[in-house]
Amino acid sequence: MKYLLVLGALMSALCSTAAHVKFGIDNLIDTKFALLQGKRVVLVSHAAARSYRNKSTLEEFLGAGNLRLVRLLTPEHGFHGVVVAGKHVLDDTVHGVLAKSLYGALRRPTPDLLSGADVVVIDMQDIGVRSYTYMSTMIEVMDACAEYGIACMVLDRPNPLGGIVVDGNLLQRDVASFIGRVPVPYVHGMTLGEIATMANELQWLSQKYTAAGKRCALTVVRCKRWTRDMMWEDLDRPWYPTSPNMPSVAAVRGYAITGLIGEIGACSIGMGTTSPFQYIGAPNLVHDSTFIRQMQESGVHVVACMFSPQHGKYAGLPCTGYYVQPSRSWKPYMAAMHALWYVRGIHPEAFPDTLASAAHGKMFIKASGMSLILAELVSHENKTKLMGLSSEGLAEFVELRKKYLLY
Repeated sequence: MKYLLVLGALMSALCSTAAHVKFGIDNLIDTKFALLQGKRVVLVSHAAARSYRNKSTLEEFLGAGNLRLVRLLTPEHGFHGVVVAGKHVLDDTVHGVLAKSLYGALRRPTPDLLSGADVVVIDMQDIGVRSYTYMSTMIEVMDACAEYGIACMVLDRPNPLGGIVVDGNLLQRDVASFIGRVPVPYVHGMTLGEIATMANELQWLSQKYTAAGKRCALTVVRCKRWTRDMMWEDLDRPWYPTSPNMPSVAAVRGYAITGLIGEIGACSIGMGTTSPFQYIGAPNLVHDSTFIRQMQESGVHVVACMFSPQHGKYAGLPCTGYYVQPSRSWKPYMAAMHALWYVRGIHPEAFPDTLASAAHGKMFIKASGMSLILAELVSHENKTKLMGLSSEGLAEFVELRKKYLLY
């Protein structure tokens, strides 16, 4: 009985710690929005940015009483996170507030969109992968704040993938795009507040990354009691979908591996199933024990299975493939490269249209951040070279980022 009581106390303490991790918005609430007292605010946010009271940041701002909300700016997928990937988001009105889109005709705020503001506040729940566009939206907003002389505040949130694992080559600037705006690895292990700090200090806000680039007047409202080893499940917080195919943290982890495979278009990655980004498969895909072992060495368990997407790639067809189950000690980008090499070997006919001049090829280069990776996959001659390219610049980045870590 004595040991059970001790164990119970330890479990209670652990649960208490998780329950008391505070996000940036929570800290604003606790201080009665003192940092924004009397300010006119433009908010960049969406419904997935939630407080500990499970209200959206927009709702919290509307109820604050000591600030004036001028307008709302929304990222890809719209405020409610229901617009499909890549589709333009229309202007809207949310809770009586004018919501202007930053994923339509505009990706960067114009002076009109920031007019009347003393400060622009950014609060978006990111997923920790470079190709997800919320980071790019944040950088574009910061760049506009720097140009127009408006203060910028980022309300920080935990990275659902944790803050330890960093994996993948750095983005090469000659292939920078809205799905790869700053030179960080594909899985960067940082919060948006840390990325904002780093980009601001290293003058990455301008798309040209010039030494003469401007900095914005940046404030990051940090999380409390979040540590880098924490995954989302350690936070005792519900996951609110950040986009139509991100209904769970399992989908977030899957995206870190299979998102690149989806850009190639050679197989299904579970779109149209109840587990998006958590499958790799195609009709008559041949199971391979070497591939399973290589994925396990990358910290990713793959279980042979069959599935049938209801829409998207191979809709209505039975697919042979794998169910993807990442562990906490994993290398998602390396796992993605193993998977791409495997699929290329089995289905070479799916890869000719991925050359740089084709649509799939262009998107893959933007997402992977390096044109040579696609060339190695298409040639399928030297896997060692492919894996080397896939970690190019990684060690230097891990050292560089230390200065900008907030936790």
